[in-house]
Amino acid sequence: MAIIDTHCHLDFPAFDEDREAMFERARQAGVDGFILIGIHPENWQSTRAIADARQNVWRAAGLHPNSAAEMWSDRLLAELRDEATNGEIVAIGETGIDLYRSEESIDIQVDAFRAQIRLAKSLDLPIIIHQRDAEAEVLAALRQEGGARGVLHCFGGDWEFASACLDLGLHLGIGGVATYKRSDATRDAIARAPADRLVLETDAPFLAPQRHRGKRNEPAYLREVVEVIAAARGVPSTEIEQRTTANACELFGICVSTKENRS
Repeated sequence: MAIIDTHCHLDFPAFDEDREAMFERARQAGVDGFILIGIHPENWQSTRAIADARQNVWRAAGLHPNSAAEMWSDRLLAELRDEATNGEIVAIGETGIDLYRSEESIDIQVDAFRAQIRLAKSLDLPIIIHQRDAEAEVLAALRQEGGARGVLHCFGGDWEFASACLDLGLHLGIGGVATYKRSDATRDAIARAPADRLVLETDAPFLAPQRHRGKRNEPAYLREVVEVIAAARGVPSTEIEQRTTANACELFGICVSTKENRS
């Protein structure tokens, strides 16, 4: 069964010189499905170009919280709705709250995040959630909206945070962070989470796993993530591959072999 990278940015300039070779390395590693994440309107178009040209590549579209202060508006929300309705989108996002650099834009980040949660629900699409230094704020916004179906992207928290996300309806997106030496609490949470609530992701070109840390990340490196999850849960790697692929197909309404989506 093919592995699915449920969160990657393969349209970014970091891949311009070897994109085809990168896809081939992924295929050789058993990664045959990809969800490209649109984080702003320009990016919605660059992901579309790649998805239209390749099998088993799908798209999500949203506005990243770091762009909310500059770009969020009712007009952009209408554009996002149109993109999601007409652009073969399988999820809304990534969206969320990021307080790593500053808390000055938190109000508009929250407004944009909650609006995108409501949009995802209205279209019966999952939502892809970014959080950085904002666990409490993300959980509060989700509770205000009655939870959501989707993914907590780049999960790197402990069991308390994981449990709260799971209770609100989310899957956990597991990538390179889970492989880091100081991620014991994250691996403990992965071991305790229900198997049907885990999906794989890279966030490529960012957050390469431990053996490649400091280098450009790419989907072929998901093998290391699979190994770490399998070790944490005490099961064979093949079980993680099969379960996470089934989870992704069900959550996003995709079929790896035929590129059919949302029947």
